[in-house]
Amino acid sequence: MNVFVLGPAGSGKSLLTGNFSSYLAREGYRVRLVNLDPGVLSLPYRADFDVRKVFTVEEIMREKGLGPNGAILEAMERLANLSLPSFEDADYVLYDTPGQLEPFLFREAGRRIVGSLEDCCCLFLGDLSTPRRNLLGFYLYALTARYTLEAETLAVLNKADLLTPEEREEVKRFLENPTPLFEASASLKDEMDREILNALKDFFPPQRVPLVSAETGLGFEELLTLLFEVKCTCGDLT
Repeated sequence: MNVFVLGPAGSGKSLLTGNFSSYLAREGYRVRLVNLDPGVLSLPYRADFDVRKVFTVEEIMREKGLGPNGAILEAMERLANLSLPSFEDADYVLYDTPGQLEPFLFREAGRRIVGSLEDCCCLFLGDLSTPRRNLLGFYLYALTARYTLEAETLAVLNKADLLTPEEREEVKRFLENPTPLFEASASLKDEMDREILNALKDFFPPQRVPLVSAETGLGFEELLTLLFEVKCTCGDLT
């Protein structure tokens, strides 16, 4: 299975890629790692393929006389045309995506790369250290990734180790039934959130959102179970 780790800057993509791959290896799976971020300075894992061996954002800045943003866009154009190696010996290939999510998601790079591979799944990371009221926006972003990349996408909340067990249970209850959070307020935003939630129920079936810690490995077992269920038509993601 090809697993793309997506998420905004600071969500813990590289750390999860490295530590989840170690977890999979301990479980007996053959794992390969691919770094698709040409701007990262260092990685917490040893990549089997590293795009920085082909080009880096810094090299493009010097070559083209561009600033950081322009160089990132040029890097995404090159990434879209890159031929990636085939790891047929692997049970799981984990793809660590660029720190700047938007160029990868909304330009050609992400869609072309994911579309060129079979048996794909995306993990969209959110940050549990942010306020609960931001969780709906995170889930909408994950749905956007699913719609744009046309691949099964699991919403995953990272940094669960920063919460107490009681706080994690509270988040789980919210994820199971977020409506009460918005019913207590009559603000325009909360009214919009209620309408959005009702619309989502009509178009997308409920799906479990695992709480994980890329740092400690908390929740990795559940994450692996969800990947099984994506792969198996008999799986139950609710």
